[in-house]
Amino acid sequence: MMYATAFVLALCAASASALAGPDWIEQLDAGSDFATAQAVVGIGTPQRISGTLTAGRGLSDLEDMYLIRIDAPATFTFTMENSNFDSQLYLFNITLASQLFGLLSNNDASPSTSEASIFQSLATDGSGAQVLTPGVYALAITSAGRAPVSLNGAIFNQLIPTELSGPDGPGGINPLLGWDGPGTSGSYEVELQGIGYVDVPAPGAAAALTLVGLLATRRRR
Repeated sequence: MMYATAFVLALCAASASALAGPDWIEQLDAGSDFATAQAVVGIGTPQRISGTLTAGRGLSDLEDMYLIRIDAPATFTFTMENSNFDSQLYLFNITLASQLFGLLSNNDASPSTSEASIFQSLATDGSGAQVLTPGVYALAITSAGRAPVSLNGAIFNQLIPTELSGPDGPGGINPLLGWDGPGTSGSYEVELQGIGYVDVPAPGAAAALTLVGLLATRRRR
């Protein structure tokens, strides 16, 4: 049985700079699996995640993964905004054994917005895939054509770009093993609704995080 939960390491001092008020800004490289994903940790309610994918130069960074809490399963949304590439979003369940199982996938929010992707609770492809319970999930950001695979092949079968797909590919019943297909470079920003941080930093770090948030906000103005 799969559970949308995870054991997330407590926030350390080195990760404090990742928090800028309601924004989570990618630190170095958000990885491509559970072990290297960035846990979105903070105080209050996160409003967006921003980062960059990099291809070539021997340092390919073709997917970024974040651990994040869905607080409102019926009404939450992840919406890709301000990306300069054809984006793709993937959502994974996390088991108690730290395995990732495909849950939802989307390429385009509509036929006219190839740079935007969107997630809501229920798949639109007839697979019945749905976010049912609050908890910690893994969100992966990549470009169209880059896809998660398991022991038996592709986890998702995205027939049309605008469908919100469930894990109906040949590898959909197995956990994530890696990624396949071409990728591209670009920056992105994901708007969040009905989403929470996966953990709250220790009281001793709260004052420092507040200061970091104020400084980051001032830099963005």
